[in-house]
Amino acid sequence: MVKVGVVYSIVRDLCNKDQKGFVTPAVFNTLAEAAQINVYNEMFNELKLATRLRRSGSDAGRDKSAYKMVEEDLSHFISTRVLDVADENLDDAEEVARVSKPPNLSRIISMHLFETNTSLEILYDAEKAKRVLNSNLSTPTEGFPVALISGYNIDIFPQTISEDVVINYYRVPTPPFYAVTEISDGFVIEDITNSRDFELPDHYLTELVGEIARMIGVRLRDDV
Repeated sequence: MVKVGVVYSIVRDLCNKDQKGFVTPAVFNTLAEAAQINVYNEMFNELKLATRLRRSGSDAGRDKSAYKMVEEDLSHFISTRVLDVADENLDDAEEVARVSKPPNLSRIISMHLFETNTSLEILYDAEKAKRVLNSNLSTPTEGFPVALISGYNIDIFPQTISEDVVINYYRVPTPPFYAVTEISDGFVIEDITNSRDFELPDHYLTELVGEIARMIGVRLRDDV
């Protein structure tokens, strides 16, 4: 993973060279978190492009495959959690079991019932969900359950479902943190024990530095 101390040193030197002033660790940590999220989201855009290449037969094979490389990078963020339907809120008026989203949820991959392994159809549109629930042909059953994603909650239909629900999802990256220890008169060094590296592979170093530099206003004429 990309070392937070390495990124800080590069950004600090770039700012000194460009006369942007000293970047404090506190400011850096705020920018570093935003930069990591930007790069993380861009990985999904790259996956879409790689998917198109793969479908058109233009993607290289094996270790040169663009799709494989992005998929491997994103696999680090795949998480699985069991949602306890029985212990969550039951809304009798809407005839729905409501569970809370995992706090670190970024994007849902799939959902299924824990005991029967039955997949849940995932809906994000409340209007579409209403049509599904009111239809005689598509009304959710225990054999064909539905999950409506809204706000901080996930509504499970039908209400009769009481077994746990397993959710597979991409989680939000843990924010990096550059910790320092003061030696004397404002002179500080990295506190490696309490620092937290970026959750991105080493080959994203240049992108992270570029993102932070742009936020500060440093123009990079050459690759870092």
